[in-house]
Amino acid sequence: MTALPGLFPCTGVGSLPHLDPRAAVGEVLSLFREIPFWPQLPRRTPLEQMLPQFAAALPGASILGERLIIKSGEALLPDAEAFHEVFLSGDLSPFAVPAERAAGLHALLEADAGPFPMVKGQLTGPVSFGLMACDREKVPAFRDPVGRDILGKYLLRVAQWQADRLRRLSGTVILALDEPYLAGAGSAIVPLPREEVIAALDGIFDGLPGVLCGVHCCGKTDWGLLLSSNVRFLSFDAYEYADSLLPYPEEISAFLARGGVLAFGVVPTACGAIAAETPESLADRMEGILDRFASRGISREAAVRAAVITPACGLGTLPRGSAARALRLTVELSGLLRDRYGKTTPRR
Repeated sequence: MTALPGLFPCTGVGSLPHLDPRAAVGEVLSLFREIPFWPQLPRRTPLEQMLPQFAAALPGASILGERLIIKSGEALLPDAEAFHEVFLSGDLSPFAVPAERAAGLHALLEADAGPFPMVKGQLTGPVSFGLMACDREKVPAFRDPVGRDILGKYLLRVAQWQADRLRRLSGTVILALDEPYLAGAGSAIVPLPREEVIAALDGIFDGLPGVLCGVHCCGKTDWGLLLSSNVRFLSFDAYEYADSLLPYPEEISAFLARGGVLAFGVVPTACGAIAAETPESLADRMEGILDRFASRGISREAAVRAAVITPACGLGTLPRGSAARALRLTVELSGLLRDRYGKTTPRR
């Protein structure tokens, strides 16, 4: 079972609107002492966008204008051969994410803070990365067997490198794969075979023993598909889409029974909603979510004990003031729920 640091601990999803990595890390550490996260800073440089951030040593990859281009088919084979030698060596240093692409990560590691009960990192997941990264003919890497194999193994090593660094701050590392494209998985828009999606995710989850591995998806998805993988940390937009989990009570109950963690993104990320909500109104929303879960047979006590509070998604595109308020709401909501449930036994 995963031991969270108390009831309703809180953390962030990833991105912040800061330009200064030290200021971003300072804000994170001032608020999130139980589960700090390293801030992604997409406004600082295009290299911190979802694809370039983790593609510094990706075989066959190049940046053309604002696009990440990746070779495919026979054109990728020479790069693939060289890559497999490096991959099999087990050396993680070639897969380091450089400071110019993850300034917040390096600033957190250099902050001389910790140890913490937990620490959280994030990485673009293999499905979304593989569908967004295309060759010059706009064929996604995920559609090319060679490209998909290389990408999965490459991201595994990047994840292992990141987890190794974050272990300097905590014995318990959370690593969430950002998978926005899973919102369309299985649809006519993203017609992916179920087994390929699960294999891509498990290829990373299974290569990170001792790490609390999971997925962040901020839209509706086939949660049954995702819960069929070896996911252990499920981060979702509970402000808008909590009810999309209701058709999967058996899968969610089994997930909780094996020690899974639910990161309820119950703090909104739209400026108007951030301004309108209060910790009390969000606590009432969270209570409603737990009520609806319980009405479908999902143990309220199990859900409470597995709950982490987060914003619904990253905050990197927001004005600085709105992002700061969203972070404060997250912390204040966490404290309010902890006060409520620390004094009573959660209803089943």
